[in-house]
Amino acid sequence: MNDLPQSDYLRLGETTLAALEAAADAADLDSKREGGVLTLELDSGVQIIVNLQPAIQELWLASRMGAYHFRHDGARWLDTRAARPLDAVVREALEGLDGPQLDLSALA
Repeated sequence: MNDLPQSDYLRLGETTLAALEAAADAADLDSKREGGVLTLELDSGVQIIVNLQPAIQELWLASRMGAYHFRHDGARWLDTRAARPLDAVVREALEGLDGPQLDLSALA
């Protein structure tokens, strides 16, 4: 578990979901936000789901390429297995699904 105060985790998580949603909207990628869950849907109907996990202070991403858990290291969200940043995993997921390129500079 992280040592972040819960309020900081929630602020960082919400900011991240909002940035992903804005990047999707700018690229004309369908997105739907329900609370702490953001669904990105490609024209093919395939989805990438990003959601907050407040109890363990993680952000989860699920797509056809797999499931990833991210923890905030004080600077950015990193995959708990390979320490890959969230923006890189999102880009890879979209590439693998022939999705649009998103400007994820707000996440870096």
